[in-house]
Amino acid sequence: MLTPLREVTVSGDALTRGAQHGEALRKEIQDFVRDDFARVNRIRHAPLPAARIWRIVDEHRQVLEAQVPELAREVQGLARGADIRYEEALLLQLRRELLGAPAGPAGGDCSTLAVRDARGRRLAQTVDQDGLIADLGIVLRILPEHDGAPEVLMFTFAGLLGYLGLNSFGLGVSINLLTSDMGGPGVPPYLLVREALARPDAASVVGRLEALPRASARALTLFDARGVTCCEFTPSRLRAWHADSLLRTNHFLHEELVPDDRLNIFSRNGSRRRLELLKAGLASAVDDASTFTLLSDHSLFPTGLCAHAEGDVRRPDTVAAVVMRPDEGVLSVTKGNPCRATPVEFRLSRPPDAARIAPVLNEAASC
Repeated sequence: MLTPLREVTVSGDALTRGAQHGEALRKEIQDFVRDDFARVNRIRHAPLPAARIWRIVDEHRQVLEAQVPELAREVQGLARGADIRYEEALLLQLRRELLGAPAGPAGGDCSTLAVRDARGRRLAQTVDQDGLIADLGIVLRILPEHDGAPEVLMFTFAGLLGYLGLNSFGLGVSINLLTSDMGGPGVPPYLLVREALARPDAASVVGRLEALPRASARALTLFDARGVTCCEFTPSRLRAWHADSLLRTNHFLHEELVPDDRLNIFSRNGSRRRLELLKAGLASAVDDASTFTLLSDHSLFPTGLCAHAEGDVRRPDTVAAVVMRPDEGVLSVTKGNPCRATPVEFRLSRPPDAARIAPVLNEAASC
C-alpha cells in the first residue's frame, strides 16, 4: 500500500530551497540513496564499483557547478537538509545516467500526449520507472525567489530536483526517455527540466538547452500558449519542431536523430505499440478523467501504457500518471498505477497571468 501523495513547498534562495526539500524528506532520501546506490546496482545487470560511481558523480559535479551553479547550490542544500553527503545528493540527480540503457527486455519509460481542445491545453503522461520507486513520488511546489521568477509545480521524487511540471508563465513540460550513445559529463535531463521551468516559453527553453552540455538523451515536450514544441536531444545534437498536438513514447521521431537511436529492439517495438495505443485512444480522451482512463490501458499487460512491475525491481512500473492544464495552473497526479489510484489535484497559488498569455494566444490564432 502506497503512502498518500505528499506536497512539499520550498522557497528562498537555492541553498534554502534545497535544505527545505531535504529536511522535509530526510528519512526517505537517506533510505533510498543508501539502498545499493539508490537501487542502481539492484537494477543493473553489471553493478558498478563504488569507486567508479563516485568518479562519474564527481565528473558531472564539475559541469553542474560551472554551468548551472544555482542548481548545484540547491543540491548542496538538499544534502544539508537530508543529512547526506553532497556526492550522495548529486547521485540522486544522476541516477538515470548511472543506470544506462533500460534494464528490462521490453522496458518503456513514459507515454505522452499534448492536445488543445475546447477546455484549453492538456499535457499528460505516464511516469514509468524501474526500481520500485512509486512511494517516493511527491509534488514539489517552488515559490518564486524574486519578482519576475515563476512559481513552479512539479511531480518528482524525493531528493530529485526536477522531473515534469508547469509554471506560472503557462508553460508545461513533460519528459520521455530516449536512448543514444553517451557523451561526456553534462547536465542530467531532470535538471534540464528545472532550467526549462524557470523560463517563460518554449523558444527560450530550446535556446537554453542548446547552450548547455547534456548528460544523456531525452525528449522534452514543451507546451506554451503558441502550441507544442517537441525537443529531442542527444548529448551532441538537438532538434526541435512545432506542432499543434503531439503523441510520443520512447523512440526518436525526428528523422535526423533516428540514426542515433540505441533503444533495444524489444523496447523499440514496445514504444511503437504504445504510440499506436495513444493514437487509437486519443479521441476518447476528452477531459482529465478520460485521459487518466486512456493512460490506464492494459492492452499490452504487464507492460503497455499502464505497466506493472509486479514486484520485480528491474521491470518498468507506471509509478504515476499526470495530467497538466497549463492555462489554469493545474497539475493532477495519481501516485502509483493510474488503473487503481485516484487523481489528486494541485494548483498554482495563482493561475498563470492571463494578461501575459492572451496576446500570445491571439498571435497564434492569427497565424
